[in-house]
Amino acid sequence: MQVIEATLTTHGKVGFASREVGRMTDTDPCILNTALHYALGLASGRYVDVIHQPTYIEDTADVVDDVYVTPAAPARIERQGTARTEYLTTNRNARSDTYATPNYPATDDPTGRADKNLPTFERERALAPENAFRFYVFPYGQEASEVSTRLPSYIRLGKKRGKGHVSYRIVDAERRSGTFNLGHPLSVYDHDAMPTGGVVMKQMQPTPVWFEGEFDTDHYAIESPFPNESRIRYPAGAKFLATKRDDV
Repeated sequence: MQVIEATLTTHGKVGFASREVGRMTDTDPCILNTALHYALGLASGRYVDVIHQPTYIEDTADVVDDVYVTPAAPARIERQGTARTEYLTTNRNARSDTYATPNYPATDDPTGRADKNLPTFERERALAPENAFRFYVFPYGQEASEVSTRLPSYIRLGKKRGKGHVSYRIVDAERRSGTFNLGHPLSVYDHDAMPTGGVVMKQMQPTPVWFEGEFDTDHYAIESPFPNESRIRYPAGAKFLATKRDDV
């Protein structure tokens, strides 16, 4: 089998709220495949959202059996020794985004806030430009080269739709059986296999992610981005939110 190795480079500030601590909004160095499906044009949501409930399963129903996108993790670039993530931390106005915000005089304020010295700023830590992430696209029942031609080279991500460039490379993946160490992040809901040890898992929204773990199931050994390095192991048959669809 052949799969698509995708390298995403941020071209602008990319921020999303992985956690909010007081007035600080922080961005984790992991881009979930929930966001990547929309960024790559594999799913689209409602233009006007008045329900405020995610519809990931409905939005990806047409592609879930044809293609699988993994989460994206910081990528080591060949000219650099380690996969580092650089951030931008900024202060910004925390006022409401509403079109018009009334400013009441302190003597006639129905909210009771005008006579208080309340701060109106917040701090955001977001991904800086030139960060590199890597993810994989598994084409099911299709040629990898055919799928890669339909994927965009430029995407937008995050709360403020930051820009990113994606390059694609077709790589070989051998299907094997037995135990292996997970070589790339896996959404907990994308496969029914459970790790047998060595687990590093993080609770992220909307899906928790296995970052490391020993598994005993069919898997793919994917060609490494670098020569003379061992292959990357990833469970076979993963599907986006498979356990949530009762599709395992």
